[in-house]
Amino acid sequence: MKKLSSLAAHLLTLPGITRDQMEAFADQGKLSLTGKDLGHGLEVGRFRYDAVISIERCPGSIAELLLSFIVLWLAKYDVERFELDLPDPDVDVSLSDEQTVDVEIGVEFDEPLVIVPDPEGPLAFEGEQWRVGDAGINVAENLAGLEAV
Repeated sequence: MKKLSSLAAHLLTLPGITRDQMEAFADQGKLSLTGKDLGHGLEVGRFRYDAVISIERCPGSIAELLLSFIVLWLAKYDVERFELDLPDPDVDVSLSDEQTVDVEIGVEFDEPLVIVPDPEGPLAFEGEQWRVGDAGINVAENLAGLEAV
């Protein structure tokens, strides 16, 4: 649930929103098995879930800023969502009083579950020990057998 945690932390950088106003949780999760070799690790599955973020007593003056923050965060940090055909977020806004609103945001996320080899890891799989982590990507600096153009 890295995406949910990251989005919630991002929203807390907005002026007028504090941790005690916000609740964030995953709902309706579904696990799917993938077994994809990533070179330096394995994608063992994917976790698709509905993220719910509720903000109480949000200053009405920043409501549009809040919504813009969400759209821009999704565009930058959840680039897979178009490929995975995830729906647009749902937003419910209700007036709390003359100056504040209560906001509930529903966003569907789909995240990989990746394990990497680790002799001290807590997960045993195919005769090795593993831990949850990022597989990382090696970027080639030189290509053997190719001439410069």
